[in-house]
Amino acid sequence: MPESRYKYLYERLGDHNFQLLASSLLTARFADFVPLPIRQADGGRDGLRGSERSLIYQVKWSVNGKEKDPIKWLDSAVAGEAENIRRLVSEGARRYVLVTNIPSTGKAGTGTFDKLNVLLDQHAKAYGLEEMTCLWREAIDAMVDNSDDGLLWRYADMLAGWELIRYLVAEDRAGQQDSRLRKLVRKVAAVQWDEDERVKFSQVDIDREKVADLFIDVHAGKLTVRDRRSPELLTHQPLGGAAEYLLNVVPTTARDWNTVVRGAPGQGKSTLSQYISQVHRSAFVPAILRPQTFPAVAKPLFPVRVDLSDYARWMNGVDVFDTESDAPTKTKKRPIAMAGLEYFLADVMTYAAGTPVAPAEVQELFALVATLIVLDGLDEVQCP
Repeated sequence: MPESRYKYLYERLGDHNFQLLASSLLTARFADFVPLPIRQADGGRDGLRGSERSLIYQVKWSVNGKEKDPIKWLDSAVAGEAENIRRLVSEGARRYVLVTNIPSTGKAGTGTFDKLNVLLDQHAKAYGLEEMTCLWREAIDAMVDNSDDGLLWRYADMLAGWELIRYLVAEDRAGQQDSRLRKLVRKVAAVQWDEDERVKFSQVDIDREKVADLFIDVHAGKLTVRDRRSPELLTHQPLGGAAEYLLNVVPTTARDWNTVVRGAPGQGKSTLSQYISQVHRSAFVPAILRPQTFPAVAKPLFPVRVDLSDYARWMNGVDVFDTESDAPTKTKKRPIAMAGLEYFLADVMTYAAGTPVAPAEVQELFALVATLIVLDGLDEVQCP
């Protein structure tokens, strides 16, 4: 799960697109808002409101979305506009609003929200304005929350977590000029959908049957929970079906879901992992491919399922993606520094997408997209 401290990643937009986003939000909210051209000599105005254009908006974007001293940073921004503000007041401006991607703190009297308001009241009096205020990051978040999908999709680079998943699975975006991330996720999902569509049951020759047709959920036993206040006290909660339980777990952080499935060979561990992956993955493939028997998942994850025996052979230099040759190409054993799981997943995604994917891109994907990593076949790994 992504663990960003921010709901929307405005910093990924850059100053230009953040200002365009702010203008779109304010235009949608206020019928009389007039945005001004970007990156021109605007005279201290990024937008105007009111029949007399007496309300001025000025966008102040932070590269990192945080400043060591946000009060000083914003106060300096106002001081830097002093000449423009005086001119605007002489031309009829009565109110002035800062718009920023910096978050505030709300503690009464000592939080940044209240402390900046004190300074802005002083500036308003000095400049002859009726009011000076600031739209902090929280205000922008609230406006984005109330926006339609069209605006969210237009500024998709700012999305993360479940909002990004909604964008990635939205079929009405098909055929449009999509981002590299969306193309990558959907291509990986499509390739692994085909790979996992049929049962991989080596003990019996039924590898032509579809997982969706054959899967029957099995009882998962009980969940043992340790009481936080009394660690020695254990309670046991019935789980029902294994797949039902795993599909209804909605993690909020990566620590919330680390599951080990144990069982003897042939007991259906791989089939369970395929089924769980396919149910989540069905959100990323065309609706016509989704079996009607699959349960609906309110918040699907992006699943990546790999075989640990393939990972082990890959570490030893075998080209596990060569499915045409009887004897796959083998090179030297990979150095430890380049044999981490993210390197293997980068090769898995490169094979699926048909374009090079770097380990850093895998890390970036996981930082943005709610992802399910399934490592199958631990009992089949052969140690050298």
